[in-house]
Amino acid sequence: MTIFKSASAVIVSAALFGGCAPEALGSASAAENQAQPAAVTAPPRVNTQGLATLEFQNRIKAYLKVHNEAETKVPNLRETSDPAQISEREAALAKMIQTLRAGAQPGEIFAAEYQPYFIKIVKDDFAGRSAADRKALIWELPKNMKVDINTVYPTTLPLATFPAALLRKLPDLPPELEYRIVGRSLILRDVKANLIVDILRDVVPTIPS
Repeated sequence: MTIFKSASAVIVSAALFGGCAPEALGSASAAENQAQPAAVTAPPRVNTQGLATLEFQNRIKAYLKVHNEAETKVPNLRETSDPAQISEREAALAKMIQTLRAGAQPGEIFAAEYQPYFIKIVKDDFAGRSAADRKALIWELPKNMKVDINTVYPTTLPLATFPAALLRKLPDLPPELEYRIVGRSLILRDVKANLIVDILRDVVPTIPS
């Protein structure tokens, strides 16, 4: 009988303490969860080059609005092969854009955010060329000419072909604009107005003679 009583007591004790154990463990677990700090989520990475490219494209769009406004303020050019009429209309368009952009400053379109990328693209392109290729390219490009923003591209300067491999690496431009290199400067030229829209100086590396 003593054995059965002892066994019964053990069973009762186990039932009592066993029934309380899950609640106690649950309370302890909840307390531990409350004590642990919440995990900190790392901020998403910012694509700085993508943002800089977007800013450059937005400035191009802003310039095109000025270009299109100027187009509406000068007489249309009828289809002609007369160089004099073409030059006259080109000069009128350039003058109107100059008026609409009076006070334009370098970097107005070549956004400061994107300038480091322009410089890197050009320098990397030149670095990847042979010494002979670099010298030949520099020899073909116009030099020793002073150019400035919102001025007419000098008619005495040859419109040398822009390096095709370099052109593919630069951001695309609308048909109204093109890249040009004069000396060590990268410029944006309005094709129809023959106007220097913006200029980024000291981009082209110095090539030893």
